[in-house]
Amino acid sequence: MSELPPLLPRFPHGGPTSGAFKGLDFSVNANPYGPNPALLRALREADHAHYPDPAYRAVKERLAVWHGVSPSEVGLAVGASDLLHRIVRAFLPVASTLLSIHAPFGELARAAALNRAEVRVTTPEAVLNDVRPGVALVYVGHPHNPTGHRHSELELEALAAACQSAGTLLIVDEAYAPFLPASSIPRTAPVIRLLSPGKVHGLVGARPAYALAAPEVVARLDNLAPAWHVPAGTAAVLAALPESGDFLEQTLPRVRQEAEALAAALRPLGPVEHHGTPYLTLELGDAATVTAKLLKLGIRVRDCASYGLPERIRISTRRPQENARLIQALKAVLEDIHG
Repeated sequence: MSELPPLLPRFPHGGPTSGAFKGLDFSVNANPYGPNPALLRALREADHAHYPDPAYRAVKERLAVWHGVSPSEVGLAVGASDLLHRIVRAFLPVASTLLSIHAPFGELARAAALNRAEVRVTTPEAVLNDVRPGVALVYVGHPHNPTGHRHSELELEALAAACQSAGTLLIVDEAYAPFLPASSIPRTAPVIRLLSPGKVHGLVGARPAYALAAPEVVARLDNLAPAWHVPAGTAAVLAALPESGDFLEQTLPRVRQEAEALAAALRPLGPVEHHGTPYLTLELGDAATVTAKLLKLGIRVRDCASYGLPERIRISTRRPQENARLIQALKAVLEDIHG
């Protein structure tokens, strides 16, 4: 029994903890104008009556052409969490080290703990000195959640080169990259690009995700997936991504504008960190108390204690009228706390 993975609690995430929550949810970093109608149509029109192709050849080919890679460099998944757990199982041996620039996504930390591996948190300034033989994986959020920090192209190239020299794989998590201006990601052997487009398309419940990596990396990830691991509807959403850009052109400028307006409105209440993503953090001191009081008012925000930032809450923009309700409620809560 001692060789079995440890029993660990689930990591806290944004979003409702049960289906009973009917209020305003600012804890999910998704496009508030979703779901993308084209992707929703693909989901509904998928062939749910039959098993999909277990190799998902057509889906991989469409994504490969879109990204300018070979189909053998595309690995499909149901959510980035699935890919992260498989990456850990494939490439993070027991007692080895995962290095994360800022706090990692919770599912990655949990996957490492299930594999009895060490997670070490570093900074953008120190990471090049920390990448050395014995570090199996390096994780970078591009941009990071919840801080919004994003590496420059030169910084990513230097990090990829350091990982290649050390025999380390570099995970570049691009969950929120589509919300920001495009940047080049190194296409070198140690890089695993993690893409979860459900967020930017406002379709997180369908859980579309995929990895772009060297064929030998994708082969190992596919090896750890069960047969038909991606449902027909999610596969159809992934296949439809290359022709779904109109929705992003129409909505992303509004999301950016409304996130900036929300950040400006919140600055009188406390220090705000915002770098162009739909989400931002607000420093309030006792963030847990503020979060609990807002929840009683039917408003959910994300307490950042699990990221090592107990004084901050994370807020993701919604539509203007909803943002106004949040600001009003937050002012009332802070007045109640501070008298």
